[in-house]
Amino acid sequence: MWTALRRFWQYFLIGFIITFVIYLFVRFDADQIILGIVIAIGGGLVLAAAIFLLERRFPDRADLNTPSD
Repeated sequence: MWTALRRFWQYFLIGFIITFVIYLFVRFDADQIILGIVIAIGGGLVLAAAIFLLERRFPDRADLNTPSD
């Protein structure tokens, strides 16, 4: 059941985002929207790179979560 709900939630979000971007193109100047999308993509790439580098520097250690005997 949770898998189906998660899948429906993802479909909803995809539809929402597509509709919202179309609305923005109808409502506002296309150059400003494209600039905003490019800035958002850049921010997402920077955040993804930072998380990737932090995960490499501080990897999860499974032995820290297990109780010691």
